[in-house]
Amino acid sequence: MPRRYAPTRSDPRAEAPSRPQPGGSAPANLVVFSAPSGGIGTSTLMALTGLALSSRDVGCALLDADLDGGGLDVLLGIEHEPGLTLQDLDAPLGHIEGEALNRETPGWEGMRVLAHTPWRGANPEWWELEAAADALAEANDIVLVDAGRGAVIARMPRFAVARQVMVVDLSVLGMARAKSHAMLLDRLRDAAETGASIRSKRVERPDATDASTESPIVVGVEPRGVSRRQSASSVAVEEAVAYLGEDVLGPVRCAPSLCADMLAGLGIRAVPKRNRRVVDALADGILAAAGIRAPGGKRRPS
Repeated sequence: MPRRYAPTRSDPRAEAPSRPQPGGSAPANLVVFSAPSGGIGTSTLMALTGLALSSRDVGCALLDADLDGGGLDVLLGIEHEPGLTLQDLDAPLGHIEGEALNRETPGWEGMRVLAHTPWRGANPEWWELEAAADALAEANDIVLVDAGRGAVIARMPRFAVARQVMVVDLSVLGMARAKSHAMLLDRLRDAAETGASIRSKRVERPDATDASTESPIVVGVEPRGVSRRQSASSVAVEEAVAYLGEDVLGPVRCAPSLCADMLAGLGIRAVPKRNRRVVDALADGILAAAGIRAPGGKRRPS
């Protein structure tokens, strides 16, 4: 049987919450990555961003909340490292101590990694996932969350109101899906903040200043299998900006050596040179949104 991480019970008769509570807020250092379609490199981009942040002496943790997929530890090549995964958590009271969780999760390039390993057991309960996110946010400067295609965001108000990074495919179909996904994130955020259903009419909040009112950070990924000569089959970043009405970082280009390493189970070794500018810009945006100064003058969010 896998180990179970169980916090101290202050009341053994206490019962677990029945469902996520709408409203509330997310830690300022919680950043949720999602994409309108799978297989475009969301998990990889999140990991590369973690590398960029860690290289600046920013304490970073990676949380695998892609409950329809998972396997972040395999992607990183640390699946055989000892430590907890989401399948090992047991937080019946909805609370986990941050430093204790940090100590028991596997490390990768100076970061803590809490992976989802569905082949080892059932998905965590919502309060366990929320407790894990809060605990990691308590013990680290930045927590990057892989939400996959975003299904978990609909079930987790805490994720809906966090800072969002939307990864989009720079193709015609990718742009259509991106616009739909942006609308979905907007509805989920409003529903989480107002306590209404996702079909509720949007409530204007002109005086709101929290991170959840900000538009997602959009990152464009070059379509797979497109050669440099086939520019007609891909959408330029400038066109994506015009279509989405948002600034778009990119393009994130295919790095053959990185792909080869991951296919061979060697994990991710470094940020590819051809994508360093984009990844650094994304890291800059995340630090600015969380109010963290780095390097040399970083501070943990209050």
